[in-house]
Parts: sequence; structure tokens; C-alpha cells
Amino acid sequence: MKAINVDPEGIQIMLPKSDGLVLKISSLKSAAANILKQQMLSIGGDCAVSRDTLTDSAASGDVLIMGDRRHYSILVQKLKRQKYFNLPELADEIERFISRFNGGKRFRCRGKVFDLSDRTLVMGILNVTPDSFSDGGKYDSVDSAVEAALKMEEEGADIVDIGGESTRPGSEPVPFEEELKRVIPVIEGIRKHSDVVISVDTYKSAVAEEALNRGANIVNDVSGFHFDPRMPEVVKKYDAGVILMHIKGTPKDMQKDPVYRHIIDEICEYLTESVNMAEECGINRENIVIDPGIGFGKKFEDNYLLIRYLREFKSLGYPVLVGPSRKSFIGNLLNLPVGERLEGTISAVCCAIMNGVDIVRVHDVKEVKKAVEVADAIVGKNTKIGGTL
Repeated sequence: MKAINVDPEGIQIMLPKSDGLVLKISSLKSAAANILKQQMLSIGGDCAVSRDTLTDSAASGDVLIMGDRRHYSILVQKLKRQKYFNLPELADEIERFISRFNGGKRFRCRGKVFDLSDRTLVMGILNVTPDSFSDGGKYDSVDSAVEAALKMEEEGADIVDIGGESTRPGSEPVPFEEELKRVIPVIEGIRKHSDVVISVDTYKSAVAEEALNRGANIVNDVSGFHFDPRMPEVVKKYDAGVILMHIKGTPKDMQKDPVYRHIIDEICEYLTESVNMAEECGINRENIVIDPGIGFGKKFEDNYLLIRYLREFKSLGYPVLVGPSRKSFIGNLLNLPVGERLEGTISAVCCAIMNGVDIVRVHDVKEVKKAVEVADAIVGKNTKIGGTL
């Protein structure tokens, strides 16, 4: 509108009309759904409901609301005046959804603040385990692991993610004492040379607390707070950043025929539980990142679906991380071993950026960093690149 010299006041009036959103509400009572449809039609939007809802032959059903931000603003006010079918509560939920849509723009972790609006962050993977699927046993000493972390920082990693327990499919848990022996010396070694942001990949609160005490900034919890009830308290205590991931089952059994009713809905429900636990504990919203969990209780085709519809998770109102690096959904498609999946990883990363991801977790920092910079420029994140239509 600026390019065609529209009046600034007119831009403010018309801008909300240009931002169309389709919102799905699950299991809404038929009477409420019909009221919703009438209200949306009255203001120029629409609401798709099932035939059974229209004929009142079903007690409840899913609905799809279609409108722009102006429609939703008017709808919220109309629903707040209704006294039946929990419509005022629904209005509050819609209002919250609209205000949070597209996720957070900042990520805080113990005094560090990342601005996610101008570039995609790169998280480097550092597994100090003997049995990880890609690089298990690669770093057989503290010195070699520290050297690898410093190299990742030099290559452009914003965060180094250190894991002391493999969570590959079929893996067994290790005692927290063993996990501590693996990760703590590496964190201490890195801190002697660098203030790079460190993430500890653990679902155990005892490991997380000791790692944070020794200088880590972030807890990367593959269970999204579902395995250890004390974890939210630890994250809150240290004002740490936290990555809350979806997993179906446990690492040992997650790939034993994972089946979903509706994969996007179910992951959103799981992650909503995770962020609710975080906020109820008092963790700042800006300290939270969510991760749909590529490869964690997902069938081959599910992983492609998650990247394709990644923007759906932005509706929860938090930054999104994905970790596609070298995973089997790439290897199985291309019939390639773990060590030959770089190009597939880069493709997945670039598609994720096109679909709104904020952080990518990868093994090959140097190569992926270059691809990320180009993808960011294409989607308009890179503020060094100008140009308008």
C-alpha cells in the first residue's frame, strides 16, 4: 500500500482486512457452532460447519472460522455479550489466539536475549554419548568435545546443544550420575574459553540443575516437561530458556507404530499442556520455545507433514524449533546412510524457514549456516537485504 502511495491513515484502516486467518475449533456444541456461523456471516466472514451441525443431528463438531483480523475483533465483542454455551470463554480464547498468532519474537535465556525477527538461529548438536544415532562416540574426551563446541561457535552457531544421553529410537535411559559425568566437564571446559549460549539436552531435572549451575543457559527437554515434574521449577529457579518438545511415548518405544487421530491437533494439545505447566510455574513466556519433535514418535510421512504445516504451531504463540538433521526420514527417502544426508538436511531446514521456523538444530553448522542466511534473505528476515514490490 505504501508502494502505491496509499494515505497512511487509510493503510491503518485497511491493513487488518488484508490479513486472512482460518481458525479451527474442535468439538464445539452444535448450538454454539450455529450461533458462530450466524455471527460471522453477519459481519462478512464465514464459518464452515458439518451438515450434522446444521441439522442439529449431532451434539458437537469441529468448525472452521474464516475471516480477517477485523472480523475476529468484531466477533470477539459479539460473543462476549452472549450468555450461553460458554461463548464468552470462547471469545477470550479467540482473542488470546489472535494476539499471540505468529509466535514470539524474542527468546530469553539467563540474561541473553535473541531477536528472532531478523534471522533464524542455528543450534549446533554436540552429543557426548557412545551411542547417538549420528555421532555417538565421536567425542571420546572432554578436550575433543570442547574443541568441537568452540568450532561450532566459530562456524556461526548461536547455541551449542550438549547431550549426555542418546534419545535415538529404541535407546535405554542412562543413570543421571552417568549423564552428569558426560556433560558437566564439557560445559565447564567451554566456559573457560567462551560465553556462547549453551543448551543441555536432558529431561532429568537433576542433570538440568547441575548444568545450569555450571553455566548452561537453556534446557532442551525432549519430553516437554512430561517426564520429570520438578523440571519446570528448575527452569524457573535459574530463569533459563527452555525448549519444550513433543514426543509420543518414550525414546525406547516411540517408533513402535505411532498412530495419530490428527497429528497437528494432537501435537498442539501436548505442547499446550507443556506451556501451561511452564506458565503455571511462573516461567516467562519469552523463555519458552516449542518443538514438534521431528522423528520422535512419528512415521516416515509424518515428518514431512510437520515441516509442510509448521506454521500451524506458530498459532500457539511461541517461537518454534525443528531438528531435522541427518534423520531417517531423509535417509529413507534418498536411501542414504547417516553421513550422507547433508543436502537433505539443508532442504528440510530451508523449507522450515519458508514455513516460519525460528531455530534449527543441526550437526553441520558451517554448511547449514550459509543456507540459513540465504533462506532468511529470501523470506525477508535478513534486514541487510532491501527491496519491496
